[in-house]
Amino acid sequence: MERGRAKRMAKLNMRFTHFQLPPIQDALIIGKKAPVGPNSVARAFQAMVPGVYRLIHVKHPTIEAVLVRESDLRKVPQKILVPYLLQQAEAIMDETDALHVSLNIEIIVEGTEFELP
Repeated sequence: MERGRAKRMAKLNMRFTHFQLPPIQDALIIGKKAPVGPNSVARAFQAMVPGVYRLIHVKHPTIEAVLVRESDLRKVPQKILVPYLLQQAEAIMDETDALHVSLNIEIIVEGTEFELP
C-alpha cells in the first residue's frame, strides 16, 4: 500500500421482506407537510383495496389526515378512535411525518345473559 493512502472498502447489507398489500396495517397518520398527500394516498389505497380504509381530514396544527381501516371504526367509533390517535401521535411526529399505526383492539362483553331451554 502506498504511503499516505488509506485503503477503501465497501460493505453492503441487504434485507429482503415480502411486500404486503395493503402496505399499512390499521392506520396511517399524515402530517401537513408529509411527502405524500392524504388524497393521493387514499386514492392509491382505494385502487389497491377498495372500501377497506376511510380518509378522515382533521383540524390539527401538525396532522392533516388519518387513514383508518373501516373494520377498526366498526369496533371503536371514529369520534373516540381518531382523537386518541391524534393525542398519541402529536407527541412523536412533526408536519413532515407519515406514521404507520398498528392497532390491537379487543372487545370484551360482560354480563350477557341467555335463557337456556
